[in-house]
Amino acid sequence: MNQEITYTNNISIEGYNSLRKSVDWIQVTPKRAAIALKNTFYLCVAMCAGQPVGMTRIVSDGGYTYFITDVIVNPAYQGRHIGTELIRRALDYIQKDVMEGETVMISLMSAFDRESFYKRFGFHQRPFGNHGSGMSMWVTRDEAGNVSAH
Repeated sequence: MNQEITYTNNISIEGYNSLRKSVDWIQVTPKRAAIALKNTFYLCVAMCAGQPVGMTRIVSDGGYTYFITDVIVNPAYQGRHIGTELIRRALDYIQKDVMEGETVMISLMSAFDRESFYKRFGFHQRPFGNHGSGMSMWVTRDEAGNVSAH
């Protein structure tokens, strides 16, 4: 397990869903995964022995808002500082995109009980100041056409 970790900016749909599965996240249909990956502002993938073992993505409006998402490290590779390196690379990318006199907002939704990891990079846990709680919702349409929110 001491093989070298390298970083790239590519991942297959299968690799993406394999990482998601490794942390018990929902699988994204190939169509939606392809769109998501294509529209990613920045992608960083940790590789070991030719396989993706971690990743993160940034989505952005191209203006002032950046959203870090899909911060995943396969549990078999956790504890090797891969997540730290992924976030460091994402933040470096954003900081290089910010020009003199500009201010941008970087947001993310922490996985449950992982807030302390992000605080090390300077993120604030919400709510604070005039910032309310982070919120999310999943919407699913089943094979019968029924829509549910959860």
